[in-house]
Amino acid sequence: MAMLKQAQCLGYQLGIITNGVAKVQKSRLSESGLAPLFSSVLVSETVGVEKPDPVIFERFFATSEVAPERSIMIGDGLPSDIVGAHKAHLASVWYNPRRVANTSGVTPTVTVANH
Repeated sequence: MAMLKQAQCLGYQLGIITNGVAKVQKSRLSESGLAPLFSSVLVSETVGVEKPDPVIFERFFATSEVAPERSIMIGDGLPSDIVGAHKAHLASVWYNPRRVANTSGVTPTVTVANH
């Protein structure tokens, strides 16, 4: 949470693209206490497609004030987050604390194993 708050204080706009059921995902976000940090949240159920489909990324940018050319996808899901970012032509950070081998054929912009 500290990293997210610091990013926000530095002027970064934070958004979420998540797969799942809208009611469940929004409840999880609210219960986490992180909801106020994010200016945009898009749940796959409301779009009808899931990551890695680039349509969900297109919809996110069309419905938020976030610019794709100034965005980076940060995620722990290689097949959904990082492959999705690649398909949407976004820079990506793969959070890989378990140091799982990348067999996707997609190379993230950056890989980190700790925070």
